[in-house]
Amino acid sequence: MRKSIGFWVLIVAGLSVARAQSPIPEELIAYPQWILHNGKILTVDQNFSIAEAVAIRDGKFLAVGPSQQVLRLQGPETRVVDLQGRMVIPGMIQTDADNDFVGGNLYKETLIGGKIYGTLREVKTRQQILDEVKKQVAARPAGEMLYFRVAEEGEEAMRMTKADLDPVSPNHPVAVNVSSFDMVVNSRMLDKVLEVLPGGASHASVLKGPDGQPNGQIFGFAMGVAGWDLRPWPKIDEAIIQEQKEMFANLHKRGVTSMVAHMQGFGLSILNVLYHRDELTMRVFAAHDFMRQNPNAEAYMRRIGNLMNFGLGDMVQIVGVGLSAMDGDAPNGSALTVRPKVSSGGFAFGPNGHNVWTSYGPLSTTIPKEQTEWSSLLTAIKYGWSSTGIHNVGDLARQIWMEGIEAGLNSPDLVLRPQFRPFGLDHNLFWMPDQYEQVKKLDMRFGLGKFQTNGAAQSMQLYGERIHNVQPVPELLRNNLKVHLEGADFTTLERYITRADDRGRLWGPDQAIDRPTALRMVTIFAARFIGEEKNLGSIEKGKRADLAVLGADYLTVPADKISDIPVDATMVGGRIVYGSL
Repeated sequence: MRKSIGFWVLIVAGLSVARAQSPIPEELIAYPQWILHNGKILTVDQNFSIAEAVAIRDGKFLAVGPSQQVLRLQGPETRVVDLQGRMVIPGMIQTDADNDFVGGNLYKETLIGGKIYGTLREVKTRQQILDEVKKQVAARPAGEMLYFRVAEEGEEAMRMTKADLDPVSPNHPVAVNVSSFDMVVNSRMLDKVLEVLPGGASHASVLKGPDGQPNGQIFGFAMGVAGWDLRPWPKIDEAIIQEQKEMFANLHKRGVTSMVAHMQGFGLSILNVLYHRDELTMRVFAAHDFMRQNPNAEAYMRRIGNLMNFGLGDMVQIVGVGLSAMDGDAPNGSALTVRPKVSSGGFAFGPNGHNVWTSYGPLSTTIPKEQTEWSSLLTAIKYGWSSTGIHNVGDLARQIWMEGIEAGLNSPDLVLRPQFRPFGLDHNLFWMPDQYEQVKKLDMRFGLGKFQTNGAAQSMQLYGERIHNVQPVPELLRNNLKVHLEGADFTTLERYITRADDRGRLWGPDQAIDRPTALRMVTIFAARFIGEEKNLGSIEKGKRADLAVLGADYLTVPADKISDIPVDATMVGGRIVYGSL
C-alpha cells in the first residue's frame, strides 16, 4: 500500500514540473495595460490611504499599493509611467451637469431656424423682448415656430401676455421662456397648445385674464406641451457632435470623468452617436426627462416601462426620472423656505418664496396638486422609478418633496417598489434640522451648490445673516446625511474649504471643511449620490479606472491657491482623455 501511494506521488509531482516548464498560451495571459508608480495616490478609500502605484487592466484598477509590489505585474506591453512624485486623485464626478450638454435644457432654450442659441441674457425689458421677437420673425418663413429664452431676472417678461406678442408675430407661433417653468405664448402658439393639452383651456396651467379667457401665460403641464411636445429638434449634425465633444474636453481638463444630469431625448441621442463612434469619453448618469412637465405621464410610463440602469455599456446609465424644479433660486427671492425673507428685494415672490409646482410666481395662483408634478412624482414611484437631479433650494420645498415621496411609497397602487437607485435633490441651500431624521429614513441623497456665486450679496439682502449658515456641511456630515458637492473642480473645493467667494468675502467660515472631506465630496460621496460607490469614486482594486494626475499637491498648496491646481492628465476607464503621461 505504501509503495502504491509513493508511486502516485511521483507521478503527480512529475506532471506539476512538466506543467510549470510548459509555456502558458498568450490567450490566457492578461497583463495590465498601465502601471503608474512613484506617485502620491490619494485613494479616497475608507481610510483615505495614500499609495505609490496603481496597475490598470481592462478599464479597471488591478492593483493599488507600493511601487515595488505593483511593478511586479508588468508585462511585455505594459506602459509604465514614473509619476515622479506627482499626485493622483479619483476622477471627479460633476453633478447638476445638465448645462454641460448641447441642448441639455432644450425645452427652455432659444431655438430659431433649427439652431440653439441659449439664453438671450441682454433681453430683459418688455420692449427689448418685443424688438427681438419682431426682428427674428421678419427673417423666418411664415408658420415657423420660434422659441425665445430671456433673462430670468427680467420681471417685465413675467407680466407679458399674448396681447403683447400678437402684434409683432401675427404669422408665427412664438413662445418666450422666462424661466424653467414660466412661459408666455402668442395666440398662434396657444392654439396649438390647447389642441394637445388635456382639458384644453380649462387646465389650471393655462392662466386666464380678467375676461376669463386664456391670456397667453402658461406654466407646468401647458408649458410642457409647448416646450417639449411641440418644439422641433435641431438636426444632430457634425457641428453639434463636435460641440459636445469640446464640452466634454473642457471638463476633462478639470479632472472630471463622470457626470450626473437630468437629460431629455435630444441629449441622449447625441450620446448614442458618440458611443457608437467610440468617441464617448465621459461617463454619463442620466435622469430621463420624459415625464417632466408631461400631462400624460402615466400613459408614457405604461408604454416605456422601467428603464432604470438601462444604458450604453458602462458609459451611459439611466439612474432616475427627471421632474420639474421644486422652487426657484435664492438671489431672486423664489427659494421656498420655512422662515420668511427679511426683505423682498423688490422681487414679486412671496415672503417664503415660490413653489413652482403649485403656483405661478407673480400671480400666486394656487392649483390642485393633482394638476402639477406632484402627480408625476407619485406616478414615477408607482412604476418603480426613483427621481434624481431635481432642482431644490429651500427647506420648505424639500419638505414638500419628501412628503410626495412618502405618499408615493405608501400608496396601495404600487406596481414596482423602487429598488435600484436612491432619490436625490440638487442644490439644497437652506436646511432645517427637523428634517434630518426623515431624510435618513428615506435614504435620500443631496447635492450642495448655488452657493458663493454672483448672487451671494443679493441673497444677503433678502435673507439676512442666516445666509452665512446655509449648507452647514460639518453639521450635515455629523448627522450622517449623504451630501456631496456639485460643480466638480478645484475652484469649488477651494470655496467650501475656505468659505470665501471670488471677491474674498467669507460666508460662514465656521462651516468650512478640510481638504480630505472636500475631495471625498466630489468623488466617493458624489458616486454615492446615484448609488455608484461600488464602481466609482475611489482608487481601489476592481473599480473603474477613472483618475486625474495633478500638477501640484492638493494637500499642501496654500488654501487660496487650490483653484489654481493644474490637471496634467485625465483617464476614463484606463483611457487617456486629456493630457498625456
